[in-house]
Amino acid sequence: MYTNKTKIFGILGFPLGHTLSPWIHNTLFEYSKYDGVYLVFENEEWPKLGLSPLKIAGVKGLSVTIPFKEWAFQIASSACEASKTMKASNTLLFEGEEIIAKNTDGEGALRSILETDPSLLSPKDSSTILVLGSGGSAKGILFSLVKHLQSKKNFKTDKKPAKKIRILARNHIAVSDMIQSLGVEGIVSAISNEEVYDHKEDISLVIHTTPVGMKGVGGDTLLEKHFFHKEMTLFDIVYNPLETELVKLAKAKRSKIIPGYSMLLYQGIRQFEYFTKLEVEKKWIKKIEKILLSQLKNR
Repeated sequence: MYTNKTKIFGILGFPLGHTLSPWIHNTLFEYSKYDGVYLVFENEEWPKLGLSPLKIAGVKGLSVTIPFKEWAFQIASSACEASKTMKASNTLLFEGEEIIAKNTDGEGALRSILETDPSLLSPKDSSTILVLGSGGSAKGILFSLVKHLQSKKNFKTDKKPAKKIRILARNHIAVSDMIQSLGVEGIVSAISNEEVYDHKEDISLVIHTTPVGMKGVGGDTLLEKHFFHKEMTLFDIVYNPLETELVKLAKAKRSKIIPGYSMLLYQGIRQFEYFTKLEVEKKWIKKIEKILLSQLKNR
């Protein structure tokens, strides 16, 4: 039941026939007993239309997905540090005349890893994290990873973290620009395909951020089966299909897997917390995870 007091939120993007965000947010509204509803605002002309129609309709906040994340950042009155670094935002909050931009993509990926195995991100561990790709998702994830590794809570000296992050991507210019914009030379650096195989035993975590493997997207995997080993963890952020070709290769070599839908779940949870100023209870998360799995298995 919706009333004139029900707060309206939604997702803005195009296309949106695949989106699972309404399942996350509306379920959280139900569990938390928050008087809210989450709708789908699908249109390819949002930059022309502007956000006035949504604000007039009483919308209080938005999730923003491709291709509008850069536009969302540009129209905001203020933005978080992650948004400023990435020049992109996936969350907009309407407070009076102000539009506040947030980006929860990196936070979602970071929490996915920490919930699976916190030791993977120990700054005192000298093993390597390998990031595949140089797009917006890679940049957001790198921002959160580096911030976590450098945080005073995790590393209480002036020394740099022992753990290093390497980026393997075809667009070398994008990689260089990304490292420079993040200001993390020495912690993050590029790596060649040949070097990846030479140093595979040192790599404890692989994070795949490209669309390769997504349903309807072609392209060869960036890594081959013999790269993986049982002491390695693969986090492929693609969640449809549930098992990409890369995941199958890693599983065949007994590598551990962090499922892609985990990032979707945790970035959505952080958005919900921004929307409602409520904290999500742990007992709700497992229930929502089951709902997401059920939806994905039927697609």
